[in-house]
Amino acid sequence: MLFFNSYTSSNYNNRDLIDCYYEKIIKVSRQKQFYNKLMVPDTIDGRFDLLILFSIILTFFLIRTGEKGQKLSQILFDKIFLDLDLSLREMGAGDTGVHIKIKKMINSYMGRQKFYMQCLEKNDFSTLKIHINKNVYRNVDNSDYFPQLLTNYCQLCFEVLEEIPEDYLLTNKFEFPDYKLDVN
Repeated sequence: MLFFNSYTSSNYNNRDLIDCYYEKIIKVSRQKQFYNKLMVPDTIDGRFDLLILFSIILTFFLIRTGEKGQKLSQILFDKIFLDLDLSLREMGAGDTGVHIKIKKMINSYMGRQKFYMQCLEKNDFSTLKIHINKNVYRNVDNSDYFPQLLTNYCQLCFEVLEEIPEDYLLTNKFEFPDYKLDVN
């Protein structure tokens, strides 16, 4: 293991809650429309980019709930990277390869988290779009209006999560909104 993992050392209630959060992040990040309609690359990188985008949106709101949410956001982070570590191993990467890839992924996550959180804090979805284009669509030629559509969805997620009472968020009584293609 690359680092102390708060997920594996947390109590069962926190682990169950984190597993539910993680399932929701996986569910939203794997929606086929993002790959088929919004042209997010259906690659390991593209899937990773959406996974961290939606986990950062959820983390933003968890952190705002106070100490419990901050603790849960750290456990969620550790769960994500524990799962990524296991996935890389299942794909046949050796210990050294996994260590290097996980370190790069953590650095990518931390960099994106800094900028995405700043955008969310300022309610600045124009700048978020720039970062989405730079990160999610970095290997896409002529991405047209797709970054805007993905940003619109992120803004919808923000608005939905902003309206959820803290206790609903901290007890997992929320859902990411359904994605509906808009071409405005």
